[in-house]
Amino acid sequence: MSSQIDVQGQVLPASCEKPLLDALQDAGVTWRESCRNGVCGVCACYLTQGKVDYRQRQPHALTAEAIEAGQILPCIAFPSSTHLTLDAPLYPAPETAITSL
Repeated sequence: MSSQIDVQGQVLPASCEKPLLDALQDAGVTWRESCRNGVCGVCACYLTQGKVDYRQRQPHALTAEAIEAGQILPCIAFPSSTHLTLDAPLYPAPETAITSL
């Protein structure tokens, strides 16, 4: 099955054989990532339309409340519907300064 991802005004192709993060990066979309295992949460975003499948992985970086609110981890999420719409990543952009407390 092939899918389309609508993100930030672009419609991109996606394969059900690859995680969404791969499809985004293959299309040249800048998307924050780190662990690529669903543990850190850096790539988190909201899925506003469509469905994903984590297969045998678990989105450990997301709370039950975050999942209920529609957050997903594109690094381990595979498309399971023909059209998906994603909001921009939740993690701060690279140019945002992060300071320690």
